[in-house]
Amino acid sequence: MISKPEPTLLEQIEAAGCLVDTDSMNPEIAKNLPIKAHDMTSNHLLVDEQLHNPENKELVERTIKELKGKSWLEVHTVLSVRFAKRVLPYIQGRVLVQASPRNAYNRDAIEAHVRAYDKVFQAEGIPRERFMVKVPSTSAGVQAAAVLNAEGIRTLGTSLFSLPQAIACSQAGMHSISPYFNECPAHVDPSIWPDVEDVATQHPMAARMRHIRDTYDRLAKETGKTQPLIKAASCVTARECMAMLELGADSNTILSDQMEDLCSTSKLPKYKKGAEHQVRFKNQLNNTEIYWEAWNKVEPAASKDRLKELATKDPLSKVMQKDWKIASTDINYLEDGVLDKYNKEDEITAIRLKDALELFYNGEENSRKEIERLQAIYNA
Repeated sequence: MISKPEPTLLEQIEAAGCLVDTDSMNPEIAKNLPIKAHDMTSNHLLVDEQLHNPENKELVERTIKELKGKSWLEVHTVLSVRFAKRVLPYIQGRVLVQASPRNAYNRDAIEAHVRAYDKVFQAEGIPRERFMVKVPSTSAGVQAAAVLNAEGIRTLGTSLFSLPQAIACSQAGMHSISPYFNECPAHVDPSIWPDVEDVATQHPMAARMRHIRDTYDRLAKETGKTQPLIKAASCVTARECMAMLELGADSNTILSDQMEDLCSTSKLPKYKKGAEHQVRFKNQLNNTEIYWEAWNKVEPAASKDRLKELATKDPLSKVMQKDWKIASTDINYLEDGVLDKYNKEDEITAIRLKDALELFYNGEENSRKEIERLQAIYNA
């Protein structure tokens, strides 16, 4: 009798009730997964990657010629949608694109760009139920989202690092949020990445993830309103992806490297400090003791008790723990400048938000230069 193979770690995430999102605009990645991913997210780095991909040369050339006389941003917007459209057949839910980071503090510009995306998606035959636009979790971003969501254009709060940002996104009626578990530079710099064994209790961002989950659960109960889906993002390793189950994420936005790791085995390697940053643990399986206790085998009550301490602390806060207080849901974060004030006052949010916006700006700037170069060639 042939025994049934154990489910991969990716399949275990899905089975535990956490939706799997692919963080790649490469249709082959979504097409070849052992499960059908729910959503596909993207950012300006991923768009730039596809723009420079030789396999997309014909699509890029055709689009630029078709949009002769249009600005580079209009071309970039159409290409972003067309790159996303190729992934749509291989996912269950929505494809996501991102508003320009250069307008992160300009409400009118954010609204205009999101509406431009909406028109392109409709022109490409993609209904609003199958796409979403990511906007920055700034005062301008959440204010724009409140207006756009009222019009039926769904948004996601991105570049999010704190509970005040999450509450603001809830007040704006956003569809989803993407809390970044790690700061952006941690993906390339092991020295600033928290290398811990028990991610759910020891990682410094774990507490904020639970604060968001607990606050959304309370708001849903008190108000009766559906809260944004928590789409965990910026996990560096497969071990961190698995920890999102216990930290209460509704979805797991998984980069291609980590997706490959999660698909390669049904077990995690035993923790070894310094061994997991940007390393394919599948290549270590023959040399490493293996273990994995499936998250859904842990009694919910036991898991909740294990994480109880997270509700009363914030390792990332510069405020002394005895003085630290969880963010209030009574504050109107949609008023002019209020969220920006909280973003600035929390040093971690201020630094990480700046880093994220600069990262996406650089990706978009690379695309701008390439589009303008190609416009000069194709539209001469």
